Amino acid sequence: MLYNKHMDAVYILGKGSLVQNAELRYSVRSLVQNMRDLDSVFIVGERVDFLPTALHIPAEDEYPKAWQNALYKTRLACANQQLSTEFLLMNDDFFLTKPFDGADFAYYAREHGNGGSSGRHDFSVHCPMRLNKEFYAAMPLSLDARGDFSPRSFYANYYRAPAKFGGDFVIRSGRRLKQFDEQIGDRGFFSISDGDMLDPDFKNWLAEKWPKRCRFE
Repeated sequence: MLYNKHMDAVYILGKGSLVQNAELRYSVRSLVQNMRDLDSVFIVGERVDFLPTALHIPAEDEYPKAWQNALYKTRLACANQQLSTEFLLMNDDFFLTKPFDGADFAYYAREHGNGGSSGRHDFSVHCPMRLNKEFYAAMPLSLDARGDFSPRSFYANYYRAPAKFGGDFVIRSGRRLKQFDEQIGDRGFFSISDGDMLDPDFKNWLAEKWPKRCRFE
């Protein structure tokens, strides 16, 4: 796939945050710190006041299923002329821990996973995904399709992206678990579970890991 020298990042945002989108603040900070070819950040969904220089695309969850809303919001971003041809698709609970180029970000898939109705491999991994906006817009997956799909898996399988297996990793908070940095180890990214941000120790750890405001704040 062709890509530009600089890439944008797109966050598709719903209304399910338990902590007023605090996870998004640290996710963006981790992205800015580590993505060497990052240009702009787009937020598709509700407006986030603490990211005033991010580009906002308003969107509601129009559909009953999560995959439909993800597809709908990502297509809205792809229709925006300001968005780079290749971009990095993000969720608010993805965090980057090592320097990287978005243009080279691998297509991570679950080892031994099956994509089911979305194709051979399961690319529904908790990490960013590199997308081409023209290819995504042309992808033959309808919002009215019956059944359950993973737009990520459908895209990567349809365009035969080279799968890199074993990339999924979700950090966990809890007294009997290892310290957060120990859980991450040498991985270049991690995701979090829904309740982690309600753990004061975890929230403080995030604040200490990325304490500085970024250029979008």
